[in-house]
Amino acid sequence: MTEPQLEQEIAYAREKAKRTLPVALLVLLGLVAMYLPLPKRFVAFLPLVLAVVLTVRLLRFLSARAGKEKVWPVVTLVIAGMLLSTLAMQIVFYDTVSAYEECLAGAQTSIAAGSCEQLRDAGMFGLVMR
Repeated sequence: MTEPQLEQEIAYAREKAKRTLPVALLVLLGLVAMYLPLPKRFVAFLPLVLAVVLTVRLLRFLSARAGKEKVWPVVTLVIAGMLLSTLAMQIVFYDTVSAYEECLAGAQTSIAAGSCEQLRDAGMFGLVMR
């Protein structure tokens, strides 16, 4: 490689790293926020949506490059999308999920925790699905 090509590759690698690091940190922050108790858990939407936006911008930046450089951004996009869909389902079934988590928090024995399974298995219309 000639000197200008090497400098160009180094500049490209730095720009790619500068764009990739915030995405990884935002997905990690969103994943950690998913373990918060239920009303606070929805704060995970913000870092995950920002991660999706930045990942799309990263993929546009990588559009001229080989396909194997785009694998990890696509994996990141899939992970962020799955976490967002999990949060969306928890919004849809908020009452059921909230009741289940409250039941688990109050359960002091494994038998009491086992009785919470009916709440977890409750379907869309409150029917037990088994």
